[in-house]
Amino acid sequence: MRSIRLRHTLWTLPALAAGIVGCGGETGPTQPAAPTKLVFTVQPTNATAGVAIASAVQVAIQDASGNTVTSATAAVTVALGTNPGDGTLLGTKTVNARAGVASFGDLVIERAASGYTLVASSGALTGATSVPFAIAPAAKTTLAVVVQPSAAAEGEPITPAVQVAVQDAFGNTVTAATDAVTVALAANPGAGTLSGTLTVVATQGTATFSNLRLDRPSSGYTLAASAGGLTGATSVPFAIAPAATFAAVSAGFRHTCGLTAAGAAYCWGDNTSGQLGDGTTTDRLTPVLVAGGMTFAVVSGGGQHTCGLTAAGAVYCWGGNNGGQLGDGTTTDRSSPVLVAGGVSFAAVSPGDYHTCGLTAAGDAYCWGANFYGELGDGTTIDRASPGVVAGGVSFAAVSTSHFRTCGVTAAGAAYCWGWNPDGELGDGTTTSRSTPGLVAGGVSFTAVRAGYNHTCGLTAAGAAYCWGYNGSGELGDGTGTDRSSPVLVAGGVSFAAVSAGYAHTCGLTAAGAAYCWGLNAHGELGDGTTTSPSTPGLVAGGVGFAAVSLGFYHTCGVTAAGAAYCWGDNAMGQLGDGTTTGRLTPRRVVQ
Repeated sequence: MRSIRLRHTLWTLPALAAGIVGCGGETGPTQPAAPTKLVFTVQPTNATAGVAIASAVQVAIQDASGNTVTSATAAVTVALGTNPGDGTLLGTKTVNARAGVASFGDLVIERAASGYTLVASSGALTGATSVPFAIAPAAKTTLAVVVQPSAAAEGEPITPAVQVAVQDAFGNTVTAATDAVTVALAANPGAGTLSGTLTVVATQGTATFSNLRLDRPSSGYTLAASAGGLTGATSVPFAIAPAATFAAVSAGFRHTCGLTAAGAAYCWGDNTSGQLGDGTTTDRLTPVLVAGGMTFAVVSGGGQHTCGLTAAGAVYCWGGNNGGQLGDGTTTDRSSPVLVAGGVSFAAVSPGDYHTCGLTAAGDAYCWGANFYGELGDGTTIDRASPGVVAGGVSFAAVSTSHFRTCGVTAAGAAYCWGWNPDGELGDGTTTSRSTPGLVAGGVSFTAVRAGYNHTCGLTAAGAAYCWGYNGSGELGDGTGTDRSSPVLVAGGVSFAAVSAGYAHTCGLTAAGAAYCWGLNAHGELGDGTTTSPSTPGLVAGGVGFAAVSLGFYHTCGVTAAGAAYCWGDNAMGQLGDGTTTGRLTPRRVVQ
């Protein structure tokens, strides 16, 4: 009889830890460790707004080694992570895991956008973030006014352009839509007529109406938008303001004033120092009547002050007075007109930045205010708070003031300047400041001279414009950026009937009413629809024929023969008078 020997296998603790050891040294399946994190195992896919994500999103509960813990039954919650469309996640957002996996089969997002993500969380487990996905618009159903009409002047384009979007039921613009959209008046309290392009084909789901106009002032107008097969839309109410009518306009530093045919003065824009003359220091976005009930023959805006001339020759000024530029014998600011002291009867007045000059019918020039560089022309640099006669005995036909400088032209066409001269703005061939009038070099005979901030321009009887002084922005118009200490001819061969100089830009007006501008254009002050600064004359856009133009700091204004006032450029203080603080690159009608 044979004996049988049994072989015993030694089981070790490490073997037990790794799994059950079978015959032949084989091990059984590895058991997951404790759950530590969440992982998206089925990512969200692109979907349509309002429709469930087609493939159920799945989130697994895993251990640190990435094994799904099949025994886990914890509740898992999903929410929006990145939310580029400001959407809302709908559906069952909390699900108990089965065999370690939570499945979300009815998730819906109603707002279209690209770049959504989901985040998953469950108690103390490390959360997870999905890959980005997109939600597309649903089928088009309706129209929506997405850029509402804003207030405008009668006959002027409504800006910004009204926009109507083709949308789905969830408010998403259907970018593939190319429907023809039509706008018409709904509420029509002024019995107005809507003109412009009234039917526009949508581009990328949006129809843009860039030239809508209404011809009657009133409040409470609304627009109705329609397109075949779609639910229409109605705009918010808006107003059409009456356009202001002026015989003349004058642009100051950051304010503007206008004069009606009846002699009433209105001002608008910056009112920090009371330069609008309405008894307050409140900025105004539309014209306000200058207080005092006076009738003026001329009104002119300066730096922080304004002056008006009556038909009887009395000058009144208002606004900032730190240098005595109001001429009332004080340095006190005034928010309504005060009479210039001294009893001089003037035929013209010109306010600068911190000083003012006037001209009598006999051609005597008087100046008052700050005198830092001799801009008062009395041979001193002493400020004066009331008029003092300009030295030298020159009889002038006109005077023009600006920043620390004054210029005048005689009846015979000789131009003189005095005051500050660091860039040759006096035109005498030097950069030396002077406190009495000095003859402009070059022998050119001028009919008018206009002083800008750091440059000066003059006009000949033949319509040729010459400029001199600082030219860093091309304001001299000679095609260069070179400063000139004596007059240079403005390039381009345009014949001008008038010329006006501003801070760093210049404009000229032809006899036919076409306005040309050149120089600094950072704020659209040249009115050509751009912010490019040319060093030669360019035509102001819009086709408006002007009777006169006037230049401020970063803005320009003009008035037509019919009395329509337009302004363009910087509008931070409301100096364009269109009821907004929006800058304009082309002429914009002043409203009343």
